[in-house]
This record gives sequence, C-alpha cells and structure tokens, in this order.
Amino acid sequence: MKMINDGKYTDETKYNKRYKYDDIRTALGAIYLSKCAYCEQKIELSHVEHYRPKDIYHWLAFSWDNLILACPHCNEYKSTHFELSGTAVTFTNTAANIRSINTLSASYYFRELPKMINPEITDPLPHIKFKVDGAIESNEIRFKYTIEKCKISRTYLKDERRKLLNDFKDDIAAELLKPNKAGQIAGIGALVDKFKRDSKKMTNPYIAFRRYAIRHNWLKEIIKELL
Repeated sequence: MKMINDGKYTDETKYNKRYKYDDIRTALGAIYLSKCAYCEQKIELSHVEHYRPKDIYHWLAFSWDNLILACPHCNEYKSTHFELSGTAVTFTNTAANIRSINTLSASYYFRELPKMINPEITDPLPHIKFKVDGAIESNEIRFKYTIEKCKISRTYLKDERRKLLNDFKDDIAAELLKPNKAGQIAGIGALVDKFKRDSKKMTNPYIAFRRYAIRHNWLKEIIKELL
C-alpha cells in the first residue's frame, strides 16, 4: 500500500473514497443502527469516521476495526484529538503486519490506553451522568475527555434529550385533564410503559439518556410534580 510505504496518509480522493464505499457505509449503518457512535442521534448524513485518526495512524486508514459511524458534527469536533495515557505505537512495514491490518487497532488498546473512548468496546452507562436539562458529564477521565472533545453536551443534543422528558411531561399533563380518575391512571400508566418500551428499542436515539431517566426515577418525579 502506497500510504504505508510513504509513512503518512496521502490525502487524495482516490484513497479517501476507498473507506467510503456504499457497502462499507451500509454495513456500519447496520451495526450502529444509523445512529452516531458518539452522541446517539439518528443520522441521515453520516460520516465514516476513523477511531484512530488516519492522519496519525495512516496504516489504519482502511482497517475495518478502526472505522465507525459518526454524525458530521461529532466527527468534525473529534478531528485528530487522540491523547494517550500509555505509549504510542509505531508501524513496522512487514508482511505479517500488512496481513493483520484489519485487527491492529484493537490490539493497540492496552499499550496505548487512549483517552478517546472506542464506542465499540466500552460500555458508557456505568461512567456517565445526565442532567434533566439533557447535559451529559463524567468524572472518569476517558469519558470526560471524549465528551469534551466531541462536544457531546452541545446545545442541540441537550435540547433533543431534554425534549424527551418535556414531551412525556406534556403527555402526562394532557392525561390529567381527563375528567375520569380511572382514565387518568390508565393513561398515565400507558405513557410510562411506552417510555420504557422506547428505551429498549435500540433503533431509537438517545437510549442512554432514556434509560438513565428511568433508572433515576425522573418519570415518577415528573408525574408527582403534576399531580
């Protein structure tokens, strides 16, 4: 491969289009359910993103385990941010390394200890916190770094996450306008069940936020506030 022999990524259309073929984009879309790997929003315009930046890891430009699906904004904000807590790897151009190039990215993890989270191998739920306004934060160094660099708490995303609770609140308020008490209770129960079902439907956006809201009893607090 010319890029490996040159020792850097050759930023030309004839190379760039190779990791953007329709079959690659379709396969990633199926894996990520047409959602951004970082912010979980549903995306029509998706970018085939390199977990390890191709400008730094030129030999991984076409490595399947280094490709993920991202929205244009997360991809742009992430850019080449890729700080390490461990030791950076270098590439030795050997026949064995060329043959194993599709799995090299994963093999580097414990040596490099990247601060940028790899969405394919790390479960975020134990490490992140949400606020009712839709903001996301973390005290864990890697998740904090990823949230900051990809701007996963940017205004648009906060508004979209908060809207899930606002819509639920509006629906509950509408149920409470019913004159019949039994009808109110049944309607509220149905809305709670729907919110929980939606949190299990992985094709929906913002699954992490939905589940956090359920786990921290935000639905009950909203209902209590309106009663």
